[in-house]
Order: sequence, then C-alpha cells, then structure tokens
Amino acid sequence: MAKDRTYESTGRKKHNFGRGSRWCKRCGDYTAVIQKYDLMLCRRCFREVANDLGFEKNR
Repeated sequence: MAKDRTYESTGRKKHNFGRGSRWCKRCGDYTAVIQKYDLMLCRRCFREVANDLGFEKNR
C-alpha cells in the first residue's frame, strides 16, 4: 500500500522537477524512481515485482 505523499501531508517543499518531485507508488520512496514505461517504482520495489510485471533477467 502506497503511503500518502501529498505535499500537504508530508510538509515537504513542492518540487516541480528533480529527485523530490516523483515518488515510488508502491513504498513512497523518493530515491531511484524508475520512470521508464511509466513504472514509477523505486529500484528496490522493482526488483521485488519485476517478474510479476513480465520482465526477465538476462545474463
């Protein structure tokens, strides 16, 4: 369940661009958010759900 990350609830300064402007829709983290394919997941959550989303790891 995603955390409530609205600017009003967190008290954070609103960022229009950059690292603080987007957050992971799964855990609410602001760092390392993957935006490609409109995923909006942080790298940690992506590793957990990548197989469920249909991604395969190539070696």
